[in-house]
Amino acid sequence: MNTSMNRRNFIKKASIGAVGTGMATGISYANNHPDTETEATTIKEYRRFGRTGFQVSDFSSGFPTNESVLKALLKNGINLIDTGEVYMNGNSERIIGNVIHEFDRNKLFINTKLYTETSFPSKEAVIERTNQSLKRLKTDYVDCMMIHSAENSAILKDEAFHAGMEQLKKEGKVRFVGVSCHGNNWAYNTDENLETILMAAIEDGRFDVILLAYNFVNADIAEKILDACEKKDIATIIMKSNPVYILDSLETTMGRMAEKGKEPDKYTQAFYDKYKQMNEGAQHFFAEYGITDEKELKDAASRYVLSNPKAQTTLWNFENFDDMENILKLSGQKLSEKDNLVLGGYHKHLGHTACRIGCNDCEAACPHHLPVNKILRYNYYFSVKKQEKRAMTKFARLNTQKPSDLCSDCEGYCEKACKYGVWTRPLLVAAQNNLDFVV
Repeated sequence: MNTSMNRRNFIKKASIGAVGTGMATGISYANNHPDTETEATTIKEYRRFGRTGFQVSDFSSGFPTNESVLKALLKNGINLIDTGEVYMNGNSERIIGNVIHEFDRNKLFINTKLYTETSFPSKEAVIERTNQSLKRLKTDYVDCMMIHSAENSAILKDEAFHAGMEQLKKEGKVRFVGVSCHGNNWAYNTDENLETILMAAIEDGRFDVILLAYNFVNADIAEKILDACEKKDIATIIMKSNPVYILDSLETTMGRMAEKGKEPDKYTQAFYDKYKQMNEGAQHFFAEYGITDEKELKDAASRYVLSNPKAQTTLWNFENFDDMENILKLSGQKLSEKDNLVLGGYHKHLGHTACRIGCNDCEAACPHHLPVNKILRYNYYFSVKKQEKRAMTKFARLNTQKPSDLCSDCEGYCEKACKYGVWTRPLLVAAQNNLDFVV
């Protein structure tokens, strides 16, 4: 009985999550890392932030949601704050504005963003929206203004944006220009992905800072971008550094169907059965290395990114003081030999369960035009960042057909197109189960 319960607990903790590709070259290793129980919760490493010349903390603050937490982060050495005009309808910028007056502004790097779906209407609109951000931030300048979530390379050359930035730089209101990207927008261009968009930004020459997803899952994509940034001396900010997360939506879905007396389709049942077998295999591997919970896997994933000097600062959404304590203890750490083995084993046993967000091969192959990249990214917000309301709101705005209505009987064009062998269809259905609670 105890053995069964232990296996069930492990499956629940280590269930469908993200996995690693082969460990990338250029990563530094440490035989040991500091004792996380005794290390102080302060930043221990700063890195040159590309051609900006700023010395940036290895961890930085994702968009703040709490003034007290942000104040504690700054006191403990974090010096880059990421935000955007659309985050919390501008309230994230207001939180920053209410806090930074207590600190030396010259020692902080504030990165904010302007969003558009297609193009910016005019130079004047760009300037006005920037001024509104400055007003909310209660500062005379932002260190970097980004194009938020570029979904195609055309937006990178938007003349209204660049003309506005040129004037704002002359006025001293913007110091540097950047771009963030999660991948392409299928509706506009099926030929682009995270790599092609950001490579175009690097070649453009006008972007000083790039914000991209990088983790041990998408290393083969992201490290090409990081290498190119290093050659051009472009600063890098890392998001989605930690793809290890609990995704028990499939078990939830199966349970709800059973409660309603519904039988799962053959594909979902087959995936569920194989998923359990994979986790039982993973259990033996992790037990061999003394891995008992998902936190150890997450810490190893974080150390993977910290070990790459080309990944200059890593964003983290610190929701509370526990987050601060748990994450800042990792500052300055490097990947250990044990971490390398564990992440490699995670790839071996759970490799079919993690989408490389930003790849987009599956979207181009989908006959239903499902925005796979966005659906799974919103599920990341829901599952990892615990931003349930934000994720569900974004999912509702997609106004797309439901995966549960399309994927079960589909021939699996997305999976045939995926060079990583990801089981995309059940992941989409599981994401929908999280995001709209419809089975």
